[in-house]
Amino acid sequence: MKIKIYQFLALVVLISLSYSCKDDFFKEQAGNRITPDEHYNSQNDLYNNSMYGTYVPLQKALPKLLLVDGLRSDMIDTTYNSDIFMKEINDQNISMNNPYIDGSDYYKVIINVNEILPYVDKVFKLDPTSVSYQKKFTIGALITIRAGCYFTLVKMFGQAALISDNMASVHTNKVLQKAEMIDLLIDSLKPYVFNDPKHYELGFMGPNTKALIGELYLENAYLHPSTYYDSAAYYLKLGMESYGNTKDYKVTTLYAIEAWKTIFYQDGPILGAECIDGVYYDSRRNQYNDFAGWALSNNYLIKPSQLLVDSFNAQISTAIGTGDVYRGKHFTFDTLPNSNTAYYISKYNLNNDPYGSYIITSRAADIHLLLAEALLHKFGGPDTSTALLLLNDGIKSADVTPDGYDKWSDNVGVRGRVSLEPRTIPANLTGTDAINAIEDQIIDERALELAFEGKRWFDLVRVAMRRNNPDYLARKVALKYGNPDVSGSRAESIRNKLKLGNWYLPIK
Repeated sequence: MKIKIYQFLALVVLISLSYSCKDDFFKEQAGNRITPDEHYNSQNDLYNNSMYGTYVPLQKALPKLLLVDGLRSDMIDTTYNSDIFMKEINDQNISMNNPYIDGSDYYKVIINVNEILPYVDKVFKLDPTSVSYQKKFTIGALITIRAGCYFTLVKMFGQAALISDNMASVHTNKVLQKAEMIDLLIDSLKPYVFNDPKHYELGFMGPNTKALIGELYLENAYLHPSTYYDSAAYYLKLGMESYGNTKDYKVTTLYAIEAWKTIFYQDGPILGAECIDGVYYDSRRNQYNDFAGWALSNNYLIKPSQLLVDSFNAQISTAIGTGDVYRGKHFTFDTLPNSNTAYYISKYNLNNDPYGSYIITSRAADIHLLLAEALLHKFGGPDTSTALLLLNDGIKSADVTPDGYDKWSDNVGVRGRVSLEPRTIPANLTGTDAINAIEDQIIDERALELAFEGKRWFDLVRVAMRRNNPDYLARKVALKYGNPDVSGSRAESIRNKLKLGNWYLPIK
């Protein structure tokens, strides 16, 4: 296995984007490159060229991630147009030569970041700034980008190769298993957490460092329940309180009711206020969002599962009645032309250029629901009331503001902002049964709010591992194929296969 990974990485090094620029990469010709010593002379070289250039490989990686996540989980189904590799993913029978499971693009980003880091000092000596902590913020942003890629790799494959980098405490050229890599990433990010109200917090591209640490803790928390859930809640909440008392990350009325859809095609030079990180596409520059292409009604290579459509349609709106009226039909999915029963994925077709629609990798509602999940498992006792507020009508609706949430007065909750009835838990449930029921509601809500954003499979794996219950994942996915309780059915076969716990992709 290690030999395969090292051979694979050797190829990545040869084809990595050593000196890429975000817009010119696709037009760059061999021979036009310059050496790093010649390049890193100004902040413009560092930020607008190199730092943005690190993300270019993700333009190919993310559509594949969304596809694999949806087909492996209960989100996406194949159509008569699907290719054989899409069908084998949907059948939970993935071969090593499947082109959609290639993780090399994440390693390219890691290598690009590793190249930039040694030159940050030089840039700030040649082009100094009056902000004393800007250099540290820059390094932290780069390390966070790298950590995000490692995190994705270990969630996909269960392990990843540690590329020679600045993590001096660990020997290089090692293949680390998921749990070990996550703990290493936490340690690498903690020095770059900013929580000083005396100074203005700078914002750079990439994931939010604090929120990512929270996600990392949550992923490994089942191994360290006495400490990691509390740490997960602390950092996830801290991430949403970035930049002082800003409302940007608080799930407010900014994207409420009809405006929810504008999250996915916000106009302007940056992503919308609630969008923490994402990857741009521009079809005019031949930078295509492949997932949008696969999902378009005229191509129709993939479609939303009937299970997901039914889940949206079963929601109850406080304003209009039946259905998830602001997120469901016409927004996340829609019907094919001249049909009332055949559906296609429309979430990336809400603007006039679906091939140029961006893919969001992290946004406020995502982190809010992860925070709600972490709050259920705090070692000192579950904070179910705050978790349900974040899920439903928000801190704004609370009779008494929860301790520590004084900056959240505008929070209207994930379901509240799209006028859905609050999720409730039967009064007869207590103890672990009640906690699991609330967690089920949170995970179900993530399936709706974050549909086709590459989160679902990882959510199911995380909860199944926490509960030590493979059938939690197996049954939910099998329902996409029918009734798994029917003997001899395809659904039963899928369920039995997934109960074995082989949830990571094969490594080429």
